[in-house]
Amino acid sequence: MLARSLCRGGYEALSSDWADRVTDAAKICAAEQLYCGRAVTETLQAAGALNAEVAFLSAGLGVVPRHASVPAYSLTSSPGMPDSIGARLTEAYTPQRWWKALLKARRQGRALAHLIDDLAPSLILVVLPASYLQMVHEDLETLPTSVQRRFRILGPRKATDVPTALSRYWLPYDARLDNAQSGFNGTTGDFPHRALRHFSTCIAPARRSSSFDQHRQAVELFLKRFTPYVRQQGVPASDDEVLKEIRQLWNICGGNRSRMLRELRTNRGIACEQSRFRGLIDRFEEMA
Repeated sequence: MLARSLCRGGYEALSSDWADRVTDAAKICAAEQLYCGRAVTETLQAAGALNAEVAFLSAGLGVVPRHASVPAYSLTSSPGMPDSIGARLTEAYTPQRWWKALLKARRQGRALAHLIDDLAPSLILVVLPASYLQMVHEDLETLPTSVQRRFRILGPRKATDVPTALSRYWLPYDARLDNAQSGFNGTTGDFPHRALRHFSTCIAPARRSSSFDQHRQAVELFLKRFTPYVRQQGVPASDDEVLKEIRQLWNICGGNRSRMLRELRTNRGIACEQSRFRGLIDRFEEMA
C-alpha cells in the first residue's frame, strides 16, 4: 500500500481515500514488528528497562499502540520522497494539517488523549524528532496541564525547535550527546532514541519520581563533560557514486542502514544528507 498510488486531491479526499485503504488492507503484523531500525530497537529496550507502554505516532496510521495489528504501507510526511503525502495534495501542504485530516478520517480524534488516560499517572516520554513534534504538538498542548507536567520531551536538539507551549518540558539533549566520548553517539535520525536510551538507563531508574527540574539538571550534569560534535564536511558525490558505495557496503554492514550511512560519512568521507541516503538505498533495494 503506497501513498504514490493515491489520486491527487485535497486533504479531506486524500485522507479519506487513504483511511479506507488502511481499513481494507490485510493486517500482517504488530506495529512493533513493522517499524524497524535502530530507533525502534532503542525504544523497545528502553520500554523494557522502565516497564513502560509504547505507542507510535505515524503519518500513515495515526496513533498506534505497539501491539496493534497493522498493514504494510509506505507513506511519509517528509518532502522529496516517492511516497511523500505532500506530493499528492492539491492544497498547500503542512504536516499539521495532514495529521488532523488523518486522525479525523481514521476516527482517532482523541486517540492520544485516550491512550494517555489509560496509563497510570507516571512519566510520559515524548520521543520525537523536531519535525514530528511540530506535526502533533497541538494534540499534546490540548491535554490538561496536570498531564503535560508528566511530559519529558526528548528529540529536538535545540530549544528553538520545540513549540513554545511545550518548551518547559524539553530535556536539553543536544549536539554534545553526539560526541563519541559520551557513549551515546550515532546518526542524526536516531538522535531522539539515543537520548531516550541515556535517560532510561542512566537517569530514570534512580529518579523516576523526580521533578522535571531535577531531570533537566541530571541531563545537563552528564552533558557538561562533552563538547558538541562537529561533523566534518564530506566530499560531494553523485547519486551513481553513492549507489556504488552502497553496493560495496551492503554486505560489510549486513544491510544495516545506520551503519552504512555512518561508514559512508565517517570512514569514506562522502557527503550525503540522510533523506537523500534513504531514497538512494530504497532505490538500491528495488534494483537488487
